Amino acid sequence: MSIKFSQLSNISTSATVAINTLANKKRQAGKRVYNLSAGEPMIVTPEVIIEAGEKAMRDGQTKYPPSTGIAPLRLAASEWMNKNYYTHYDIDHTLVTCGGKFGLYLLLQALVESDTEVLIPAPYWVSYPSMVQLFGGTPITVNTSESDGWKIEVADLEKLFTPKTKILIFNNGSNPTGVLYSREELEKILTWCSKKNIIAISDEVYSGLVYDGGKYISCASFGNLSNNVIVVHSCSKNFAMTGWRVGFVFAPAEIIRVLATLQSQSITNTSSISQWAALSALQNAETIIPQIRTEMQKRRDTLVEVRQKLFGGNLPSPASALYAFWPINSFGVNDTDSVRFCEKVLKEGNVAMVPGAPFGKEGYVRISFGETKKELTEAMEALRRYL
Repeated sequence: MSIKFSQLSNISTSATVAINTLANKKRQAGKRVYNLSAGEPMIVTPEVIIEAGEKAMRDGQTKYPPSTGIAPLRLAASEWMNKNYYTHYDIDHTLVTCGGKFGLYLLLQALVESDTEVLIPAPYWVSYPSMVQLFGGTPITVNTSESDGWKIEVADLEKLFTPKTKILIFNNGSNPTGVLYSREELEKILTWCSKKNIIAISDEVYSGLVYDGGKYISCASFGNLSNNVIVVHSCSKNFAMTGWRVGFVFAPAEIIRVLATLQSQSITNTSSISQWAALSALQNAETIIPQIRTEMQKRRDTLVEVRQKLFGGNLPSPASALYAFWPINSFGVNDTDSVRFCEKVLKEGNVAMVPGAPFGKEGYVRISFGETKKELTEAMEALRRYL
């Protein structure tokens, strides 16, 4: 059969998925692979959430739910945002999606046109540029540096602004750097977006995983400055529910209506069982999130301490999320090709890490501390033995 694929088939596979695929092949071949690539907290979903999913199945909540999501979950999600992040959403501003990733996908499908330029600070989550390209837009990289704390400044945005600039994708609680912005820093960025009439899509999926007593500030908590803000959120990281696939978009009602239509013509809806489980997660958030955050901070500290002990030098601890983004040379290796380095370490040393290049920053690797303290320690020891 001769098949001609569309240009969309040229979009590259997610780098994180690719690394996990290679690691899984090694495991299937009987190899011990040390996992520093996990993009999730390796914690069993809390029992109260599992029980809610089981109850939903027994109660017959197994039919098609509304494309917008079940009303109790939409209401609970909007109230959770308002209570914890000082936003002003209601049920009409809330869409339930199949993970935060599909929420972002729907937004870009609705907003990006062939001449749209989308500003993306780098290092960025690997899927941002590809998603923009899927819908014919042009991703514009806003470079940052480690010396500046991986943070963008308004001057950086201004230099790249053109009449075609329509969107800024902003990830506070960053994957891969763990960077967390202050209220003052966010206010400057949102003021600029408001003046330029740019939509700020704020990816806030790591809002609960902020360490050392830090406070998460939502981009939707700035009054009139938040009129141009759309928030993408998720249960995946905050509640250890990555496989349940429940996310949210918080936006003006007119945008939610458009996204709901697009969702109805694609995946139809998010799993009804997962939605009832997510409702329980939000109802028990005050207990669950602090427990997961405390455990993740312990794992982060273990990773930082073991790396320093084995390789020397002081590197900053990530302020949020699940990752450290460290230079390759901090491991005593004079190599700036992150893909080559990670492939070689996985192939010969059986340690899985994610190269920095797909995140828009060469010469670095993303190391997850989502795994157990034991796994993190053994992985770093295996890396030390290999190098």
